[in-house]
Amino acid sequence: MPHGWQKALDSYRYPVRLSDFQDAQKHTDWFEYNTGDGARSRTMEFEDRFRELGPYHLEAWYEVIFWKMYSQRGAASRRSQTVIGNIKASGTSAGELWDLCHNYIQRPCLRTFRPFRSKFAKTTALATAATFPAFICPELFPMVDTQVAKWVQANGARHGIFPSPKLKGTVLHENDWDFVQAWIDWCQYTAGILNQRTDQRWRARDVEMAVFAVQPSDLPRLAA
Repeated sequence: MPHGWQKALDSYRYPVRLSDFQDAQKHTDWFEYNTGDGARSRTMEFEDRFRELGPYHLEAWYEVIFWKMYSQRGAASRRSQTVIGNIKASGTSAGELWDLCHNYIQRPCLRTFRPFRSKFAKTTALATAATFPAFICPELFPMVDTQVAKWVQANGARHGIFPSPKLKGTVLHENDWDFVQAWIDWCQYTAGILNQRTDQRWRARDVEMAVFAVQPSDLPRLAA
């Protein structure tokens, strides 16, 4: 059964060309990174880049926002511009964003997540802000978005993930927080099992990557 998980992780692909951002020219020396085939190793390099630059440069945050939005094709630039505009309007520095995110990582709950999330969206939408704990601390935090939420809606009961997300429209909101916490806990738990049964060093983020790679298909259930 772990072989199916390893195969899924090895098949992960999310290729992104940051120079496709419509406002790239406004950010000199930024939005030049290319994740190539988007395999796990290249994506981890991009995560490393953010951890190095994120405490000091808002542009590093902007790059991750566009990376996150990239799968939305024609809407990626427009939606990224909206989120970037919200950050600018908040007057928050890169260091302040970093500290807010770390406060959540150290004490993960909606109360500590909300001040961080509010810098990215005027609504209670979660997914964009939830990308950053997964970049900063991938050992403990997976990304959480519509793709994994739909996978959980279809397959989560078989894996013991409760509750299922409500998904207001196609977006996760704060009223889905119980699901978000259940998803994080399950990814950490599953990573622990896979670390015992495979030669791969699994992070919570890797469990989410494997799900993303195969969704909407299912993965083998791992008994404790």
